[in-house]
Amino acid sequence: MRIFNYQNSAGHRSALLMAGLVLLTAGLVFALSGCEQQAPQSVSATDFALGTTCSVKLYGSQNKQYLEPALRIAEEIEAKMSAHTEDSEIARINRKAGDSAAAVSQETFTLIQRAKEFSKLSDGIFDLSVGPLVELWDIGSGEESVPSPDALSEALKKVDYRDVQLIPADESEGSQPKVLLEEAGMRLDLGAIAKGYAADRIVEYLKSMGIEYGIVNLGGNVYAFGEKHNTTQWKIGIQSPDDERGSYIGIIELTDKAVVTSGKYERYFIEDGTRYHHILSTADGYPIENELASVSIISADATEADALSTLVFGLGLQRGLEFTEQRDGIEAILVTEENTVFTTSGLRTSFELTDKDFKRGESRQLLSLR
Repeated sequence: MRIFNYQNSAGHRSALLMAGLVLLTAGLVFALSGCEQQAPQSVSATDFALGTTCSVKLYGSQNKQYLEPALRIAEEIEAKMSAHTEDSEIARINRKAGDSAAAVSQETFTLIQRAKEFSKLSDGIFDLSVGPLVELWDIGSGEESVPSPDALSEALKKVDYRDVQLIPADESEGSQPKVLLEEAGMRLDLGAIAKGYAADRIVEYLKSMGIEYGIVNLGGNVYAFGEKHNTTQWKIGIQSPDDERGSYIGIIELTDKAVVTSGKYERYFIEDGTRYHHILSTADGYPIENELASVSIISADATEADALSTLVFGLGLQRGLEFTEQRDGIEAILVTEENTVFTTSGLRTSFELTDKDFKRGESRQLLSLR
């Protein structure tokens, strides 16, 4: 069910003075307010899709009509691309694994193609065929448990992006594109890229309707587009990786950018005193354990930011920083288990660390940068 929430400008300012920030969802990223003189009336809507809370916030009561269509985009993407929806295109591909190719829409084909590109880029650290591991661990179901070594070994045999074959449409024959999983038991899972893609699609739709600025938040996967009514940039708070804090560690200012965070605190369970999180290694099948607690990626391309947040987390601190420094248009905030925050060079002055329990790391020294 969608929930519509209206506030006038005065009420909005009053709420901000009391609360200090606007929490868009109980998730990864917060949107903070600056001075909001003569703010237009805000309109917002919330729905549940892609396994998370999705919200859109716009300004000007005349824009209410665009909220439902915007959220419907996330629902449509879920219907096509969720591995957990029985009649989705991804489920159809998975059922035919090791047997035959499945016809899909051009939209699904294109996103699978991008996911495979990120898989190749990371040499499988990000892998769109990670489905067998995701299903085996089943983290977030309430019935999860640590798999046996034998079960992990069997699942890992079915994870290899190179065995995902893409067959483009033949325009001369009017055929649909197809996807083939070469080995029986393989499973695609686009959970590490689909929310970012949905955010891009929603922002594209809103801009096409003449919406000048607003916030799209898909489970903490945030896209702030346009310049606000007072011509300032959006202030985005980066969630603390300590899930018990429920607060942000610092603030960045941006416009027309997405901020996506992957962290150990998102989904996890505890067994025999050990905590197991949802970011899985395609090398040994277990949750990735390196010195990182979370990674936030900033990009104008939310699809890319979504994929890279997982990819960079898997690379670890030094390799992750090196990777993002070398990629145009990408900035990153990497937080270690020791509460040390490292940023790429483009954020050295624009990221404000506000939580005194965290300290800045020397990224330049780590990367031997001058």
